[in-house]
Amino acid sequence: MTLADILREEGREIGKKEGIMEGKQEGKQEALANTAIRLITKFIAPVHKELEEEIKKQDIATLEGIIDQIDELETLAEVEGWMK
Repeated sequence: MTLADILREEGREIGKKEGIMEGKQEGKQEALANTAIRLITKFIAPVHKELEEEIKKQDIATLEGIIDQIDELETLAEVEGWMK
C-alpha cells in the first residue's frame, strides 16, 4: 500500500465520520423542529405554513429555547421573536 493509498483511506474515514455526525445533527434539528411545531400548535395557536417553514430552518439552540419557553409564550409573534 502506498502513502497515497493510506492518505486516501484516512480521508475517506474522516469524511465518513463527519457525514455521520452531520446526519445526527440534522436528525436532531428536525426532531426539535417537529416538537416545537406540535407544542406551539397545542399551547399557543395553529402554525401557518410560512411559520412552519421558518421553524424548520432554525438551529438546535433556537429550537431548544422555544421549547424550553413554550409555557411562557402566548402569541405566534412571541415565537417569531425567538427565531433568528
